[in-house]
Amino acid sequence: GGARRTPPRTPPTPVPEGPPTPDATLLGAAVRAIRAGDTAATVPRKDPTAGPPGTPESRPSGTLPRTTSAETLATVQAAAMTGSSLWIGYVTAEGSASQRVIAPVRVEGGFVTAYDHTADEVRTYPLHRITGVAELAEEGEG
Repeated sequence: GGARRTPPRTPPTPVPEGPPTPDATLLGAAVRAIRAGDTAATVPRKDPTAGPPGTPESRPSGTLPRTTSAETLATVQAAAMTGSSLWIGYVTAEGSASQRVIAPVRVEGGFVTAYDHTADEVRTYPLHRITGVAELAEEGEG
């Protein structure tokens, strides 16, 4: 009997260079997210802290109040209990500020788990990254 031969090795499949082209699902999700962002930007908000126009306290529309961590926590907890949505200012790990509409589900250990309307998925946010929260005006009032 002769020595056993090992079968020839198949060469590894070449990996294409560069990022893969986004598929239709991804593009659709991106468009949805942008549209949701537009909706969030135009939705009416209760803003008890805005002063009358012309005073230093008045803010340009479309900016969030900065809330203290205690206020943020209280607002988010209340929203989680009542099932209401909030408009939040959020700073990402990269340091870029974004605004999104979330419906808090659970608050614990310094994190809020919420359904993110902007991203259309459930996410967890560290509370210390939330710069401010505002309640969304109830739809269909009046």
